[in-house]
Amino acid sequence: MFNRTYEFDPVTLELTLKPLGLVKLSILLGSLLGLFALGWFVLDTLFISPQEQILIAENEVLQDELTTSHSRVNDLSQQIDGLAKTDQELYRLILQTDKIPSDVLQLGVGGIDPYDHFDGFSESTATLLRNHSELLDELERKVALQISSYENLKPLVLKKKRQLDQLPTIRPTHGNLSSTYGSRLHPILQYRRMHSGVDISVPNNSPVYATGAGFVELIDYDFGYGNYIIIDHPDAGYKTLYGHLNSAISNLKVGDEVLRGQQIALSGNTGLSTAPHVHYEVRDHNNNALDPLNFFGPSMTPNEYRDFLVHAQTRNFLPSLD
Repeated sequence: MFNRTYEFDPVTLELTLKPLGLVKLSILLGSLLGLFALGWFVLDTLFISPQEQILIAENEVLQDELTTSHSRVNDLSQQIDGLAKTDQELYRLILQTDKIPSDVLQLGVGGIDPYDHFDGFSESTATLLRNHSELLDELERKVALQISSYENLKPLVLKKKRQLDQLPTIRPTHGNLSSTYGSRLHPILQYRRMHSGVDISVPNNSPVYATGAGFVELIDYDFGYGNYIIIDHPDAGYKTLYGHLNSAISNLKVGDEVLRGQQIALSGNTGLSTAPHVHYEVRDHNNNALDPLNFFGPSMTPNEYRDFLVHAQTRNFLPSLD
């Protein structure tokens, strides 16, 4: 590599190797260091330390877990979409309320890119992290929207439940239908007039029940109805009247809340009545009388209701009991 130079020693009469100069020595040391660095680079490239191998393995596991988590979050997002569809197409239809506007359902976002901090990673890692974060944020928005929707529907559901509970859907007492709704010859007054309810024949002091949940509006006596009770069913939009009673049950008073099927009175033969029975009416809130037979159906099977209607037709030829 370097030219060797010798010098003559007059004492020993021998040729000896002349020492290298400072520059040549520096060049030699630099070359050795360069060879060492090159060797270290080759070793570092070809061989991975145990610590590095552990980090690489952990990174692969984390990427696999992140991929699996992304798939699970996507499944949850689809389930939320299913709930939202049911909300739109069923719940809001049943509750007769407006659907959520389509622009609200889009869950749009704008502004600066909230995921640009992932751009410093490798392309595959940055893409995976960005997609996963976008999906999580979208899921959070969907859940928030659905919670808000259910909070909006909750009072409507409670109102609908009250409406259903208050519908007068059962018969007020156990007995035979003796007269139906419509124009009838009054058995005492002896002229035809509107019979605004139905008569159900039962022995004196038979239990009489509220046909729907509601509030006792009136407990009174009338020359025609005798002892009678009116129950208001405000959310359902109806009132029911129970006439010719012997008496209301002892602890019942105006303003009391009653449930469907709760006993409210004992039957009797008071007022303009020819025999013990319960006169029963259904009215709307404008005080228009409605045919109670139209409300009995839901509490019966189809066959029972058909038989009941046939039986009711035979009553059309009989005089009213009141």
